[in-house]
Amino acid sequence: MPERASRASVVLHQQRVARVDLVTVLVLLLLTGALLYRGLDFYVQDVHDRVAHPDFRVLSPGEIVGHGYGIVGTGLIFTNLLYLARRRFAAFQQFGSMRTWLNVHVFTGLAGSVLIAFHSAFQLRTPIATFTSVTLFFVVLSGLIGRYLHSLAPQANRPRFLDALAELDFHAPGAGARLKDVVAALPPAAEPRRATLLDALLTIPTWRAQVRVRRERMQAALSDLVRHSLAPEASRGPLQQLCDEVVKLAAEPVRTYGAECLLRSWRSVHRFAALLMIVSVSVHIVVAWVLGFRWIWSS
Repeated sequence: MPERASRASVVLHQQRVARVDLVTVLVLLLLTGALLYRGLDFYVQDVHDRVAHPDFRVLSPGEIVGHGYGIVGTGLIFTNLLYLARRRFAAFQQFGSMRTWLNVHVFTGLAGSVLIAFHSAFQLRTPIATFTSVTLFFVVLSGLIGRYLHSLAPQANRPRFLDALAELDFHAPGAGARLKDVVAALPPAAEPRRATLLDALLTIPTWRAQVRVRRERMQAALSDLVRHSLAPEASRGPLQQLCDEVVKLAAEPVRTYGAECLLRSWRSVHRFAALLMIVSVSVHIVVAWVLGFRWIWSS
């Protein structure tokens, strides 16, 4: 029963994540489709031919709609950064769950990037605009990779591990205590030398070796359990499955710690790209304001 509940919880969590991702993709597709529907004929024109287009005074980066795209997109990007502040106060659940904030972080980042792309009218005519676009691209790319790594990260299920040991005790009294001693004697997950992405990547072979050692030692401890158990022949199959699950669960803490280290170091790369983007966007805004591109506040 505990195993079924645990697996049902994992499946439910995966379904929720899939639904959120699907809704995010659909909304972004609708937003992109609407913006293309509004100005596709303008965007496909050559840069020099756009001057004669009827939408030139509307959709160009410095005009009312095109400039508005940039303002709304920038607002979403800066709203997106509130997730970093939320992580600093992760213990305060009254501010909302971290998963909800992560979903908002992903959506605002992608939606803001789409709007900024349309604000630029798909042309980069100044060094500042080019640098801003490049940093934004790396922020989005590193964020998407981080999201993918986060979805793949395994989670150690210690309650299920203890439940499985209790089930083994039912078939072979004292087996659970022996296996706990085996796990306690195993070395903890290796720590990277430094909290950098390179050091985390270099530690992966060590983590893989530790997972293999954990599996081998647990399998050795369980090797005679099925053969010498008093379980009826009909229940030997489920007992073997239980043993396989115990071996897998015993190795999960190392994999979980390794994934956490990789995510932590990857987030530092993402934050660095975000810092460059904030600086470039700020410079872009100041230069535009000084040159008179002040949207509805222009003289």
